Amino acid sequence: MALSSSVIYALKLLKPDSINSVFLSFFEYFKYDSDEIRTQQIILKEDILEQFKKSDRQKGKTLPKSLSEDFDELVKILSKLRLLEEDGDVLQNIKWDKIIDVCNILRKIESSDERKVRWGLLHLLSHDKDEININELKLLLKNFKLTNIDKILQKIIKIESNSGLMITNDNNKIKFETEHKITDHYIADAIEEKSRRSPGEIEKDILELLDEGSYSNQEISRILELDEAVVSRTMTKLRNQNKLVLSNFGTNGFRYYITNCQNCPFGKTVSSCRKDAISYIVSAFKEAYDVELTSQHFDDVESNQALLSIKRITKMSKKYSMTKFESNLYENYEKLLQIVIKNSTKKTMNAGNNDEIAVLPNLSKLPKIFQIGFKSGIQYEVQLMKKILNDPKKKQSDFASFLSKLIQDSNKMLHLFGH
Repeated sequence: MALSSSVIYALKLLKPDSINSVFLSFFEYFKYDSDEIRTQQIILKEDILEQFKKSDRQKGKTLPKSLSEDFDELVKILSKLRLLEEDGDVLQNIKWDKIIDVCNILRKIESSDERKVRWGLLHLLSHDKDEININELKLLLKNFKLTNIDKILQKIIKIESNSGLMITNDNNKIKFETEHKITDHYIADAIEEKSRRSPGEIEKDILELLDEGSYSNQEISRILELDEAVVSRTMTKLRNQNKLVLSNFGTNGFRYYITNCQNCPFGKTVSSCRKDAISYIVSAFKEAYDVELTSQHFDDVESNQALLSIKRITKMSKKYSMTKFESNLYENYEKLLQIVIKNSTKKTMNAGNNDEIAVLPNLSKLPKIFQIGFKSGIQYEVQLMKKILNDPKKKQSDFASFLSKLIQDSNKMLHLFGH
């Protein structure tokens, strides 16, 4: 889950040893013990200090002599963050909710060595650096007494490199080649928990996902960005309520589930749901492609969930896709998929010194819609080659004209797709 810009900015300004200072006590006071002053629009700094000293969390504690100076320093930081306005001895326009967000993050960081290291990296990135000296990072984090910083760094570098961040560890320096604002989120977002969604929202999201396809707990966790433990608890509850049915078993013992049409979570009958989906698809195909479909074309579609998935894809295909946004999206997505195809097909030499294509299994993981287009293109090429090879009247010299015809036909279709 992405951190807000205000929280990231706060972590950049606050030094990691803030957790070991009175700063964290001030933040917790703002979160837990400031009810009496939150309704006031204008507050004296001295009044806040007095309330802080009297709060239950400070009873029995020896407060530092520098308490007033520490508070002034924190106020300056909060002012830079625009979480309050300082006017002499007076504070106003305090953003309580955002201050509490910072407090929550500091508490999360306190419980994890990896989060502490990520905070250190983020703080050092605050000056738009392209590289960080690891010794400087260790010095910044010395009060945490971490014994495994190098190991944690390697873990972070591996995770974020696999996620697309251009980051390397070279000669005791960590180098970044991705835009600074994006780098901040790569480093910081993992500090936050994956989800703050309520149990009701999580159930709704899972049911909507399963109503258009069959998924395992692990896939649901990855797609919806939920902890597997949360998914497991929710799935158990939904199964006990008879809202899910087992679709099939997968590899490694994974179980795949879909919604239970006999006890529809959305209150529809099986027949009405199927009829609505077919009617939409038939109408859309007639309107878009002038193709006449009937209900019989869907006899082989076994589940309503599969029909609903076809309906969703059909609905998205109706969306006008030649806006600047859509054009840029699909052009770049096509480039990414072409990289997959290029890396999954490699030339090899067989015993007869003839080139052959070795196809890696990665292609089977391409998006299904892209696979359909890829398959259709291959079938068209095969049919054309059959026509060439089966025509005894054609000579070798005629192949150039066939190639020219192939290119012309291909260009006609590519032109329709905006290429």
